[in-house]
This record gives sequence, structure tokens and C-alpha cells, in this order.
Amino acid sequence: MQGAQKLFRTSICLAVLLAFNVAGIQIAMAADEKKKPRRVPAISQSLYKQMSEAQIMIDPDSMPREEGEPAPIPKGTPQDGINKLLEMTQRKKLNSNELSQLWNLLAFGYYTLENIPRTIYAYEQVVAAGKIGVITEALEKNALRALFQLNYSIEKYREALSYIKQWETLNGRPDAAVSYLKATANYQLEDFRQALKWAIEVEDIVRAENREMKENWLYLQVVLYNELEDMDNVIRVLERMVVDFPKKQYWMHLAGMYTEKEWDDRSLSAYYAIYAQGMFSKDSEVVMLAQRLLNAEVPFEAALVLEQGIKDEIVEANEKNLRLLATCYTLSQDMAEAIDAWERASQYAEDGEIFYRLAQALAQEDRHKEAVGAYVKALKDDDLKSASDAHFWLAISHMSLENWDQASKSFRSAGKLDKKLAKQTRQYIRYIAGEKKRQAALKEMLES
Repeated sequence: MQGAQKLFRTSICLAVLLAFNVAGIQIAMAADEKKKPRRVPAISQSLYKQMSEAQIMIDPDSMPREEGEPAPIPKGTPQDGINKLLEMTQRKKLNSNELSQLWNLLAFGYYTLENIPRTIYAYEQVVAAGKIGVITEALEKNALRALFQLNYSIEKYREALSYIKQWETLNGRPDAAVSYLKATANYQLEDFRQALKWAIEVEDIVRAENREMKENWLYLQVVLYNELEDMDNVIRVLERMVVDFPKKQYWMHLAGMYTEKEWDDRSLSAYYAIYAQGMFSKDSEVVMLAQRLLNAEVPFEAALVLEQGIKDEIVEANEKNLRLLATCYTLSQDMAEAIDAWERASQYAEDGEIFYRLAQALAQEDRHKEAVGAYVKALKDDDLKSASDAHFWLAISHMSLENWDQASKSFRSAGKLDKKLAKQTRQYIRYIAGEKKRQAALKEMLES
């Protein structure tokens, strides 16, 4: 409402300034210098004095005065000022300019009292005065602008559009802000194609005037193209917006549109751009990017994103996230970091799966003694889905440590749990038996 208040205060100042010429004929030049000036009748000295008194009652601060000069003291309330002006409108010998200025001041008074219906009525009377006589073009344009703004504010969009049309006819040249208002009014009326026409006109005007598009003016195109299900143009405009107005919401929207189009590479690039600009502030956002990087087969980048997120305290260091981190390092073959991540994740383990993955990573680095301990912890989980595999690989680690009896026992357990492993485990058990005999014979030979 601040903008509207400024508008109406400007209206009052205009009324006062125009009233200073109290003799002869006032000349109000149109905005377009090619137009012929309107010959507007003057305001009488006595009427001007009474209008000033009423204006002081409505808002003493609106009166022009020298710097440092105190505001005049009102002789009544704002309502008293309005009542005074209403009485003045009933005089029979008022000319069209006087009548329009009275109603313009009344509009300000009603707005001061937050009476929007009466404010609109007062501005309607300003315009009506111009139908029966001559009023200043500036005042007429001001009243029409106020009428379309006020009607828009109370959701009377068709009325607003009607007054915009009148204003445009009088103005004689296009106005980007007004075209934007036309577009949004049509949007509210769900006439999306017409709204898009005016939204594009806004850009045409701005380009012709060599100005920059405002953010909301451009984003309206996104909204309208979306309503019309023109996704290619939604993407086109969003690609402009992330350059001119690089905000997270536009990047996220663009990334989502790329995803809808199944343009996975573009989508991932957009999400990474958001991350690189430091726009991610939620755990879920960083984790989502890491998962997308992992799916795109760049696990090391995924790991770096997660690790930094944890360091920055954006990502919570819980079992789920640390498991993902460890998986990323594992797939990137950075086993040292993978082991560290699995160990960190194991602190929050609610099942044996994490210990199983830790054991595998340790075994891959030939840290079989530690791997055996991790496998044992994993197998304490009676619901471990990979129990047969855990027994099998535990046996392999025991073999590496030459723990032959434990290895044979683990192989037997693996074969019992998974019949598909039975043949392979029997072969290993026979191998272990042969190896034990070979080592025993070697020992006997050396001792003899």
C-alpha cells in the first residue's frame, strides 16, 4: 500500500499546484508535446482557500511548506475535512476543473481513512468531471491510474483492465509497468494466452527503451508458459533468469524442468551449479546431489560433496549419510577413505550390514585381521541378508591369516546357508585339508 499512498499524496500536491493559477485560463501540457494543450478553467481564489483548509484537516503534512517550517494546525478531523469538501461539491457554479480537483482531494481523504470503495467513487467523479467539461490531462491520467490500481487491489480485474484501456488511450504511448499489470490481471482471470501477450509486450517495451527487464516481469513469462504447458519456453526463460537473476529458486526450477525432460546431464549440471554457488542449505539438498552424482557414475565427486556437507554441518553425520559416503568412496576405489567412512558409520549401526561392508573394505586392503573382527560383528546380526557371503569372505580372510580351522568352519557355514556355494566351499575345504597336511609334513621334515 505504500506505493498507493505515495500516488495519492502526489495527487494532492498536483491539485494544490494547479490551483495556484486563479485568474484567466490554466494551460496543462500533455505528456506528448505534439498534442494540443487543454484549455482548463482556473480555480477561484476562495475555493482554493477552502480546499487548503480541508486538506490541512485531512493531512497537515501534505501541505507544501518551507524546510523547517512546522505543519499547519488543522481546525478539524480528517472526516470534518471530507465533509467540508462534500458540501463544496454541491455548489452550482463550479467549473469542471474545480469539481475534478475537489473530488481528487476527496479521494485522498477517503484513502487516508482506508475507505477504498469511497476512494474509487471519488476518482470516478474526477473522470466524470472530464466528461462534462475540461480538466487537466495530468489529473485525468492520475485518476485513471489510481482507478485501475485500486480495482486491481480489490480483485476487480475486469474493471481494472477497462480503466487501463482508457489510461493507455490518453497516455498515447506504451508503458511497461502498465502492460505488466494487464498481464497479471488477465492471469487472475485465467486468460493465460492474453496474459502472455501482454507479458511479451512488457519485454518489447523494455527492449525498445533500452532498459533492463525486472525480475518479476520476466518470471511472469515462466508462470504463463507453464500454465500453457509450453515447457520448452519455460526452460528458455528460466535459462535467462539464472543468468540475470541467479537465485536458488530459479536454478531449482530449471533443474526440475531438465529432469522432467529426462535431460539428466543438464539436470545434474544445474544442481551442481546451485551447490557450487553455495545455495544449498539443507541436508536433503546436498544428499540429493551426492546421490545424483553417484548415479551418474562420478562417485568421488559425490563423496567430496558429502564430506564437505558434513564438515560444514549442513549434512548430519548419521548412519544413513555416512553409509552413503562410504559407498561413494568404495566405488571410487579410495579404500582408505572408504574404511574411515565405514568405521564412522559403524558407530551408528543398527544392523550388521555396515560391519560387513567395513570388513570387505578392510580385506581389500589386506587388513585381514581387522576384517575378521568386522565380519564377526556383522554375523551377530541374525537378520543379516548377506550372511552366507559374510561367512564365505570371513573364511577367505581366515585363510589369508592361515587360520585353517576357522576358515573351514566358516566355509561350512556358508555352504549350509546357500546351496549355490556348497560346491565351491567343499573345494576350499579340501584345499585347506591338503594345505594343513602339506604344512604338517613340512614341519615334520624340518624338525627331523
